[in-house]
Amino acid sequence: MEHSGLADNKKLLYSRLADKIYQYIQDENLQPGDKIPGERILAAQWKVSRPTLREAIREMENQGVIRVEVGKGTFVTDYVKGRQFSIQLAVKNFLELFEIKTVLERYSLEKVIPSISEERLDKLEKMAVEMNAIAAEGTMPKEMDHKFHRYILECYGNHEMTNMVCNMIDMYETFDDELYGYFEDKDFDYNEILLQTFPYHLEMVQMMRARNVPEALKRYNQIIELDLQIYKQIE
Repeated sequence: MEHSGLADNKKLLYSRLADKIYQYIQDENLQPGDKIPGERILAAQWKVSRPTLREAIREMENQGVIRVEVGKGTFVTDYVKGRQFSIQLAVKNFLELFEIKTVLERYSLEKVIPSISEERLDKLEKMAVEMNAIAAEGTMPKEMDHKFHRYILECYGNHEMTNMVCNMIDMYETFDDELYGYFEDKDFDYNEILLQTFPYHLEMVQMMRARNVPEALKRYNQIIELDLQIYKQIE
């Protein structure tokens, strides 16, 4: 049986390579019908194996962004339309991983609260206070947010679980670019919703310090509910 962490890593790599292909199409201003370089060239340029690149190409072909003609090469299709489908598919895949990530984080949080040290709580509270102050100014403290959630996982002490969740977070970075492009022409500011999550981060730490597991989990759930408001906007 394939290790779940390894499977997640492969899926993450395919997604990144698929985005690289689309970015190449944009950077080179390729039009429908134009040919993209062959597998050997791209694999050497991006320092990946050809089988891995082939999976990414297959994913892009399924999304309608490119088409592969045996013996002729790989060609650009109507990738604007294809990218819209790509975003919708990415949301579906993202939400499945988001559900897994949420379950793992909630489990870690629940288990760590009774035993977490005051020193670690001080560090979490300091991060939460700083994030809250930055968010109050209208700036999204993304890196600090990732560091905050990673630290909770590290406090629980399951190294494999921490790596798995952090791999998912890495994938979100790519997805954030997709999301920004999708909402760019729409009257919807998803950062405004994300900024609302940071007071709950601070409240969650305060409930952790009080060793109040139900109330800490309640704040965590409020963060998740706000996140989900964004993805429900994708048509």
